[in-house]
Amino acid sequence: MHYKIFYHCMGWELDYALQTFTQLKKSKYYLSGEDTIEIDVCLNLSSYLVDWDKSKLSKDLLKARFMSYLKLLNGYKVNATIYEENKLYGHLDHQREIVSPEVDFYITICPDIYFSEQSLALLIQSSKQIKNKYFVITPEISKMWDATWDEITNSDWLHVDYSKWNEVDLFDIRAKMKTKEMGITLDPTMKSKWAGWFDLYNKAMYEELCPIQDDWQGYGPHDWYSLMVTEFAKARGVNFQQYVMRGQTIFEYPVGAMRNGGYTQMYKDLIHINDVPNQREIFESNMKMYIDRGLKILQEKGIL
Repeated sequence: MHYKIFYHCMGWELDYALQTFTQLKKSKYYLSGEDTIEIDVCLNLSSYLVDWDKSKLSKDLLKARFMSYLKLLNGYKVNATIYEENKLYGHLDHQREIVSPEVDFYITICPDIYFSEQSLALLIQSSKQIKNKYFVITPEISKMWDATWDEITNSDWLHVDYSKWNEVDLFDIRAKMKTKEMGITLDPTMKSKWAGWFDLYNKAMYEELCPIQDDWQGYGPHDWYSLMVTEFAKARGVNFQQYVMRGQTIFEYPVGAMRNGGYTQMYKDLIHINDVPNQREIFESNMKMYIDRGLKILQEKGIL
């Protein structure tokens, strides 16, 4: 099987990239070797988003650090790009560009997400057990800010108050996974709920059911769009299912002691970020149109 991991990061997220590439290096020792694992990584140094002439941090330094970190991915098939044009570009553009016919499964990794060195191998093994035409697998998470996340939350963290979700220490999560005997199970969810953190999508799900639309640019909540489309489709008999991989917990690095800036603030203090329109707000303001259009396309293709 051919698995493609896609990873898009901004210049101020390079310390997270080091963390991610280190975990992927460790992950290599748990892979069977029978599958093709391809990693498509993009460092976004767009001049549309950052005025590098006014920045105190050298773009050349960021590029050099990025290239050195890529050495950690030795042993994988790697496609690495550095985007430097003066145009709006973001993860939506990258996600659309990585689609290719030979891929069977897509795996997204968000820049600031911790995952254990066993998670990738277990995600791949789990993908081979599922028979639904369209599906998503996500590991468990720690507590989030409201009850809609509880279905995919590790039971060890359900007791945390919603208002204190970001006070959890990520390394407490890691320690519990290292010291507690946990079996791996795949549990179907009642509702769609994921965040594009460390998720696996089968080809039909990613390319047919919830593809990146042609006019999407920059940044926007593709995950939120997909939640609504899959809920609608499933209610109308489409063979879609989300699964939670119990026994592996992922979560954001910037919580606990690292919240309120994490590894990014020191970079942002040295980079002149341009005043550009809020891409998330623009995307969300058009959400109804995107969903209506997406559902119409699915109807035309006979999926709905």
